[in-house]
Amino acid sequence: MEDKLIITIDREYGSGGHEVGRRLAEQLGIKFYDEELIERAASVTGYVPDYIKDNDEKAPDYSIASMFTGIDTFQSSPYAKIQEEQFRIIREIASEGSCVIVGRAADYILSDERHVSIFVFAPIEERLKRKLRLEVVNKKPEPLDAPAMEKKIKQKDKQRRRYYEFYTDNKWGGRDVYDLLINTSRTGIDGAVDIIKTYIESGKDQDILSGIVEK
Repeated sequence: MEDKLIITIDREYGSGGHEVGRRLAEQLGIKFYDEELIERAASVTGYVPDYIKDNDEKAPDYSIASMFTGIDTFQSSPYAKIQEEQFRIIREIASEGSCVIVGRAADYILSDERHVSIFVFAPIEERLKRKLRLEVVNKKPEPLDAPAMEKKIKQKDKQRRRYYEFYTDNKWGGRDVYDLLINTSRTGIDGAVDIIKTYIESGKDQDILSGIVEK
């Protein structure tokens, strides 16, 4: 069987985790999955991509869940259907070959599969600067101001933490959960990519990376 290199990346909102994953996959010549998971889930669930995106990486609402009288009703909820399909797709993607997968508790879903797990973070002040800069770069028609963006960052972090801990029972961002925790305010995006590559090259996955680079 051909060796595979699977890298999972969890990230705080605005830390650059998506860009780290994209550049890493590009340099390694392997596939990259983030929002692509939404498109694949849409084709299976029948939900439109925008609906899945709005409910992506969200745990069920406990107040809604408490209204259900039976577990079967809860399991058939849109949240459960979306996550079930995304988890299945993550396993399917990992079985296909080397890749980088961002978010969706992929590290936990692939716990039985050999992989490298990363958590990308940064101080909120740095993440706020980055997201405000991207609002300008991307020419958003109605860019958020600093207070609104800071609120969004905190909400996104809370949402991702709740999602991850609901489905995994692990601590989101916990040092005992991941192989590497990287502060992009210190390393920058390219520095984070270099650190991950160095870790793989010098560690247990050295032979795997060498095989990929040589192809």
